[in-house]
Amino acid sequence: MTDQPPRGGHLLDAAVRLIAGAGLAGLSIRAVATEAGVSLAQVQYYFRSKDELVTAAFEHASDQFLARLAVVLDRPRSLRRLRSAIDLWLPLDEDREQWVKVWLAFVGAAATRPELAEAARQTDQQVTAWLTEELAALRVADPATEAARLLALIDGTALRSLTLPLLTRPTYTRTTLTPYLTTLANAAV
Repeated sequence: MTDQPPRGGHLLDAAVRLIAGAGLAGLSIRAVATEAGVSLAQVQYYFRSKDELVTAAFEHASDQFLARLAVVLDRPRSLRRLRSAIDLWLPLDEDREQWVKVWLAFVGAAATRPELAEAARQTDQQVTAWLTEELAALRVADPATEAARLLALIDGTALRSLTLPLLTRPTYTRTTLTPYLTTLANAAV
């Protein structure tokens, strides 16, 4: 993550909105130009191909997510801080729903497109390393294994939440994640 505005940031914002609305199928250089209110040539100046645009849009969305996560990470380590960070992953409002939809579109595409798989792998490594570090600081036994389990639970909860009405998602996520987090806290060495 950098402090510099991304190259073509206004175009990446438009691409993220399009991906969140219609998946990668709804993304094209022409659609981004229309969404951003610019010429096709301006989009092509920054992004030579749809693949380049897709990768840049995911990195842009990831950077925005990591910036929100950094605010939470300024707090002292605790189970509450961990829960606040986890809540950033979950589609509990429109902004976070957009992130989850972009993440799902990208990860789905990365499963079959090697050119996208590396960016997805790097993001996954960052998140897993961070979760492992958090759990180790909370004195959870075998933090790497628990980080992998927790990430799978977060991913599944986020995915399932998208099928629920927005108003019911907080209750669903709380009842899904709280028992596991309580077990982790109780098992801490």
